[in-house]
Amino acid sequence: MPRKKKINPINTDINREEIVKQFLPRVKYYANRYNIGLPPELSYEDLVSAGIVGLLEAAERFDPSKNVTMSTFVDFRIRGAIVDQIRAMQWASKDARKRLETVRNTYYTLEKELNRTATDEEVIDRLKISYDELYETLSIANKMSLLSLDDMGVMKDGKPVELIEIISDKNSKDILDELQLKELQTTLGRFIDELPETEKKVITLYYYEELTMKEIGNILNLSESRICQIHAKALITLKNRLIDSGIH
Repeated sequence: MPRKKKINPINTDINREEIVKQFLPRVKYYANRYNIGLPPELSYEDLVSAGIVGLLEAAERFDPSKNVTMSTFVDFRIRGAIVDQIRAMQWASKDARKRLETVRNTYYTLEKELNRTATDEEVIDRLKISYDELYETLSIANKMSLLSLDDMGVMKDGKPVELIEIISDKNSKDILDELQLKELQTTLGRFIDELPETEKKVITLYYYEELTMKEIGNILNLSESRICQIHAKALITLKNRLIDSGIH
C-alpha cells in the first residue's frame, strides 16, 4: 500500500493567520521599497494587499522538497505579486515609454562612443532637452517595467524577472541557481562597481544596505526625488551594459 503523502503544515487554512502575522513585515518592507512614484490610483496599501495575496499563494505552493527555504520562496512570491500589481496599472503612456527608450538608447550610444558612463550634461546636449525634461523622463523608469529582463529572455514561471530582483538579494541563492542567473548576478556586481561614485552609493545603499530612498537622500544630502532619478539612471546603465555584455 503506497504511503500517504505528508501534507506540508503551512498549506493548511489553520495556519493562514499565523503565516500572515509572521511574514507581514516582509510584505510591508517590499511594498515600501516599490512605493516609488506610484500613480494616484495605486497606493501603498494596494501594494501591501497584493503582497499578502502573493504570500498566501506562496504558502499554498511551497514545496520543501525543492530545496528552497520557505523565507526565500515567500520573499520571491511577495515581490512578484507586488510587481505584477504595479505592471497591471499600465499607466505610462506610449509617448512616455518612447521618451524613456530614447534616453536609454542615448546613454548607451554615448557610453559606446566615449568608452565610459555618459553624464547627464552629455545626454542633454545630444538630445537638445532641458535638465527638467531629462529628470522627468528618468522618473518614468521608476513607474514602469521597462527595466525588467523580459527582452533578454530571462523568465520565471512565464513572467519576466525584474533586474532589481537579482542585483543583491541575499536570500535568493537557491532561486538564482534555479534560474541559472549566478553568472548574471556576478556580472551585475562588477558593473555596479564601475558606476560613477554617487550612482554606486545609491545602488549599494538601496539594495545592499536596504535603506529607503528618503534615508539615502539624508545620507547624501540630496532630495528623495533626486535619489530616485539617480537610481533610475543607474539601472538604465546596468541594463545597457548587460545587453552589451551578451551573457544573456
